[in-house]
Amino acid sequence: MRARCGRCGSGFEVMGPGRYACPACGTTNEVRGAAGPGGGMGPAGGPPLGPEPPPLPPERPSARVRCDDEECGFSFIVGDVSEAPCPMCGRTVAVGPRPAPDPAGFGPDPAWGADFAGGER
Repeated sequence: MRARCGRCGSGFEVMGPGRYACPACGTTNEVRGAAGPGGGMGPAGGPPLGPEPPPLPPERPSARVRCDDEECGFSFIVGDVSEAPCPMCGRTVAVGPRPAPDPAGFGPDPAWGADFAGGER
């Protein structure tokens, strides 16, 4: 196995993982096991990694509301608030509580509103 000194950069032969003095400058260098396929070591020479943790559940999308003003009717997305100003006309729009997502994870989330569920546009 070949190692490279961290101080002077010269390469030298080593027998395997361990501590070795650089033949050029005398600095002690720590050599770790090969990190790669078949190396048996994890990233940065650490112990082998176990199974990956399960992925985090996806975040619920923000609520979509439509302005109550008949002339405006602008549809927009809001965060977790009880009311929000319409970005088009400035009128205050009641948002209300967000419905819970589908527990099975299938189908459109009602919080996305009719625009995303294939309903009215």
